[in-house]
Amino acid sequence: MDACRDAVQWTGPEIGTEDGYEMRTVVIVGHDYCNGFDRFATLPVGTRVTLATVRGAWTYEVYANYVTPGRGAPAAGLYWGDLTLQSCVGPDTGFSYLVRVCREFRCQ
Repeated sequence: MDACRDAVQWTGPEIGTEDGYEMRTVVIVGHDYCNGFDRFATLPVGTRVTLATVRGAWTYEVYANYVTPGRGAPAAGLYWGDLTLQSCVGPDTGFSYLVRVCREFRCQ
């Protein structure tokens, strides 16, 4: 993550095996000063994001955002949905929460 090339999976199950209802959330993080990852925390509700891996591609849709005070703030209890995207927002830490809507580009 500190190399600023890519965002990284911070925690959670393998992408594509998540289940937000079971609290099995994939968490992808990126520094706000790298490659536009600052957008992770402020994606508008309804935005679709596709994650592609060697095992396939999955599309998710943003349903909510949250900002908590402080950079690098403890994130316990702040990972929700099938996918959480996290980055700093100014002096704070922000999260976009997403639910999976498609697999292999076949959308519902």
